[in-house]
Amino acid sequence: MQAEDRPIHFSTELIHAPARHEIPVLQKLYFELSQLRAVGYDSTDFSVPGQSRFYSRRGAKTQSIALFLPDRLVIIEEWTDIPLSDFLEKTCAVAEKAMAALRISFFTAQTATVRSTFALTHFDDAREFLLDRACQQTGKIAPHFGRPIAVGGLRFVLPETPEHTGLLNVAIESFKFSRNEVLTEVKGIFAHQRIGPEDLATATENIQAVRSFISEHVFPYLDQYDSPEEGFV
Repeated sequence: MQAEDRPIHFSTELIHAPARHEIPVLQKLYFELSQLRAVGYDSTDFSVPGQSRFYSRRGAKTQSIALFLPDRLVIIEEWTDIPLSDFLEKTCAVAEKAMAALRISFFTAQTATVRSTFALTHFDDAREFLLDRACQQTGKIAPHFGRPIAVGGLRFVLPETPEHTGLLNVAIESFKFSRNEVLTEVKGIFAHQRIGPEDLATATENIQAVRSFISEHVFPYLDQYDSPEEGFV
């Protein structure tokens, strides 16, 4: 398996006490953020009450979004074309300005989601790799389901422990946009936080922990199966 994965999605939810965000305040916040190189949103959408959005689009699919809900700030890079370091910088910049403008004292919880893909070395079909090789399901699915499988994979829920902060939801599946790539998604849920303006490093550390789980744990788990073996190459 190719050791270098391809990140395609970064997002984080920063959860706070419910509040009402007035549009003039959000407009002023948008102007302030537009002055920052790290942010770069170029449009707004206030058409849905309680779901104000700052966003920008690049190319056919890439989007950057800041979504302001009554109880959370959501920062999203979809089909991302920026590295994780830039996303962390953007998260800090948006969160710091939003806390000041919207009078958010602190965030009480956080989620962080990273999606990336790994290219296989010894398989040209990720469904075969995951279902037949990793899960030993050869010949055991089709007789019962009776139709082709478009996407198949595995899901794990890893609870928080004294040694590991945050509950992790891990999904590993065939990537529908590329036959020989495996899509991995890890969503970390970090409850019982108290992240103030001076503690935003905690928010970026939580995101980095999710990213590291993919490279340090998901990759070696999958790599053990991506090797030549009679009947699979």
